[in-house]
Amino acid sequence: KVLKDGYKYFEKEFININGFLEKANRDSSDRDDLSFRQTPKPFYLMEMLYYKIFDEANREEFNKAKDTVLILPDCMSLLLDKCKRERTKYGKTCTRCGPKCRIHEIMLLADKYNIEGYFSKRALTEQIENIKKDKPSLSVIGVSCLLTLASGMRSAKEAGVPSRGVFLNFTGCEHWADKPFPTETAVNRLKAILEEKSFHAFLESNKYQLN
Repeated sequence: KVLKDGYKYFEKEFININGFLEKANRDSSDRDDLSFRQTPKPFYLMEMLYYKIFDEANREEFNKAKDTVLILPDCMSLLLDKCKRERTKYGKTCTRCGPKCRIHEIMLLADKYNIEGYFSKRALTEQIENIKKDKPSLSVIGVSCLLTLASGMRSAKEAGVPSRGVFLNFTGCEHWADKPFPTETAVNRLKAILEEKSFHAFLESNKYQLN
C-alpha cells in the first residue's frame, strides 16, 4: 500500500520510469552505468522521500550558513562536452560563454545573491569538504536528477554541510538518453530558496533593530 500510494502521489514525476526500465532491463551490454540505469522503481520513490525529508530537515541550518554555493550538473550546459568552463580550486565554473545556456541563466541569478557555482565532481563529498575548508559556515544547493540529487545530499551530509535541492525538469545525460541533450531546471524553485535564505539573513542582521 505504501508503494502504491507513493506512486500515485508522484504519478506525474514518475510517468516515464516504467518505459525506461523496460528498455534498460533488456540491455545486455557491458556499459559501466548499466546497474545504475536498472535501478528498480521502488528506489526512485525511496530517493524522492529522502529528498523531501532532507530538504525540509536541512532548511533551518541551511538558512543560517554564512556562505552558499551551487553544485551544478554537466548536463545543463548548452555545449555539453564542448563547454568552455574554467578550472578552479573548488571545481570547474561557468565562464558565461553562451547567453542561451541554462547554466549561464542560473549563474546570472546566483550573482544577484553573491552565490558561487561549481560543476559537480564525481568525488562530491571531497569537493564539498574542500570548499568548506575556506568557507566553514557553508550550505549547498544541488541541481540534478532524482537519483543523483538524493545521493548528492547524502554526500553533503557526510561533509557536515546542510543542503537543499532542485530537480531537473527532465533528464538528458548519457545515463538516460541514447543521444545526450541539454537539460533544464525549475529556476523559480532555485530563486525561492535563495530568496528565503536572503530574507533570513536580513532578519538576523536586523533582529536587534526590529526588537
